[in-house]
Amino acid sequence: MVTPIKPLFARHIVSVDSNEEDALFVVDPDLGALGKIDVRTGFFYGIINFRSFNAFKGSAALCMRPDGTVNYSRSNRIYTVGIENGTVRDAMDIITIDQAEELVGLCWKNDRYYAVDRRGALFILDEDGLIQATEVGHGVNDITLHGDRLFILNGASQAIYVYSLDGIHLASLTIPYEGASGIASIKTSDKEEPVIYVYYNQDSWDVFDDASSESGKRGGPNIKLNKHVSDGFIERLDYKIIELGEIGSFGLSGGYEVKLTYAEMLKPAREVLNRIGGVEMCVRLSIPVETRRQKIKSIRIIGDVPGVLKKDENGNEIVEFDLTGVELDKERRSFGYSAVIEVYGIRYKLNVADAPYPDDIKTRFLKEESRYDMDRLELRDIAAELISALPENERGNVVKIAKAVREYVYSRLAYRYNNQYTSPVETLRDGEGTCGKYMELLIGLMRLCGVACRPVGDFKVPEYKLRYARVNSVCTPDYDHAWVEFYVPGLGWVPMESSSDNAPERHERFFGALSWIYIENSRTEKMCEICKPGCWEKVDNDLMYSDFFVPDIQIEVLREASLDEAFPD
Repeated sequence: MVTPIKPLFARHIVSVDSNEEDALFVVDPDLGALGKIDVRTGFFYGIINFRSFNAFKGSAALCMRPDGTVNYSRSNRIYTVGIENGTVRDAMDIITIDQAEELVGLCWKNDRYYAVDRRGALFILDEDGLIQATEVGHGVNDITLHGDRLFILNGASQAIYVYSLDGIHLASLTIPYEGASGIASIKTSDKEEPVIYVYYNQDSWDVFDDASSESGKRGGPNIKLNKHVSDGFIERLDYKIIELGEIGSFGLSGGYEVKLTYAEMLKPAREVLNRIGGVEMCVRLSIPVETRRQKIKSIRIIGDVPGVLKKDENGNEIVEFDLTGVELDKERRSFGYSAVIEVYGIRYKLNVADAPYPDDIKTRFLKEESRYDMDRLELRDIAAELISALPENERGNVVKIAKAVREYVYSRLAYRYNNQYTSPVETLRDGEGTCGKYMELLIGLMRLCGVACRPVGDFKVPEYKLRYARVNSVCTPDYDHAWVEFYVPGLGWVPMESSSDNAPERHERFFGALSWIYIENSRTEKMCEICKPGCWEKVDNDLMYSDFFVPDIQIEVLREASLDEAFPD
């Protein structure tokens, strides 16, 4: 079981490492302290440098070498010290990496240092100097040596990049939460092999009883809101890397078993029924489906309206409820489904060569659709410019094209909620939109650029509502959510988040990746629809789903999921 550790005195941890069984060492540059924590219990052993308390002040990277020597960094310099009875003593000369901007991660093996800096460069060096430098990507936080692999943490992208010791990118993983700042490989007494631990430092909030407040003195409530709370915790990351041959790999990580309950209650609507007459109606709902990162444990129909699990005309799994015999103008009925699913983080590392699409993919997912404004000259011109801006050898690479389109859309739109309908071109002109509007613009441009793609949804677990406890917590999603999948020949569908959260440094966050909080429903045109029995044809184009039904959605986190059980070797 993966249990978060909330260590004492952890306020601003920037780097972590380990060279002892069951022990994690953490450095706090504000305090100048090197602390030791038991990862089995969360017990805080204390400050290792208690007699040289400011020794690590202003430090960033931390490396605990097997012989007890400690390396840490300030700016682009690596320091080597020994600690005895709480006193820190210099052990070697300072090493300076002139090409580095600000070192944030450091590890050591066989007389070689492996260091990463803030701008995303990996440096490999020995006592004679720099051996090589490799670009990893902006937003890097830390690095650890895990067996014979380098695990490089990127908190902004919620990613871990797995590299060989000679600087080759091998695989990628998604970490489950935001705010990661430290990573360590630790040998624990309950596992044969070392495991990965990640430290998170999240901006949070808290409420407290302020007895000295003026309102309290007058007999009023004393409750105050503190918006400047640092919530630090450490958690083990379970992962599995699945090789795909020449095309690359994908990593699965950090999953939970959740129960999604989607219910609708009928509200009598006499005036609407009078308008449409005695037409037979049913309700269709999309439901969670099996994917590479999502496993279905069970789905059951709930409520008092007859329903059946089936596939629609395109082979999508749905649930259909028959409203025949229900007096829609008089009765309050309920219906829906309850699904138990396992959801994991996923991240692809792709080596894609140019390849043609299968005919059925071209027919269905490259077709022009007016709702995506694919017939608009403005969008066609943008697509042509995006293709011409790519190097000639990348103009047939669907991954490169998808990234270029996504970067263009992210650079032109800001995320802002409104419930006004705008077409993709109008959204582009307005410069803002919600996830659904991002998604429509992305799909229109990607298809015009020759990338087969489709919309996906429907929910995200609102992780911020699970702050005090994830397992056994029940929450309601704030909104439904939409994102995009694009098709990679020889592999299949690859996910891509639609909206950027207005954060340029996070543009890579969920490209070819999702975290565990995404719940994938069947790839239907609609999440829910009132339609004629046996098809998606609407009963009446002016009929609004909200005229008849009031939804209620609950997500319960049941337990941490086991990758070994869900994906046995």
